[in-house]
Amino acid sequence: MDKDYKFDLRTKKVSGGIEVTQNVSTHLDWAKHMREVTQTEFRRRADTGFKPFCNIPDSVALDIMTKYHINIHDNECTKDDFKKVKIIIKRDYPHLLYFNKGSIH
Repeated sequence: MDKDYKFDLRTKKVSGGIEVTQNVSTHLDWAKHMREVTQTEFRRRADTGFKPFCNIPDSVALDIMTKYHINIHDNECTKDDFKKVKIIIKRDYPHLLYFNKGSIH
């Protein structure tokens, strides 16, 4: 493991299971940066067709796996699963998006 990488998931035993928390501020900062970068005139003109969608923190991936039974890290994750994840991210975690048509800042 990279010495500079800090695994920032925290777990705590609670009645009925465990609670997972994570500081996602760096993920949110990066998503905001990506939204700002993709809004430049150059980026709009230089559209290659491929656009990264978002960065999913581990705590969000666990939440999606727990609630919707979709493991985004599984090799068996299908195209349909990713379509569902995209809907979930847009609905429940819009601040993780790298681009938007609305006004998320």
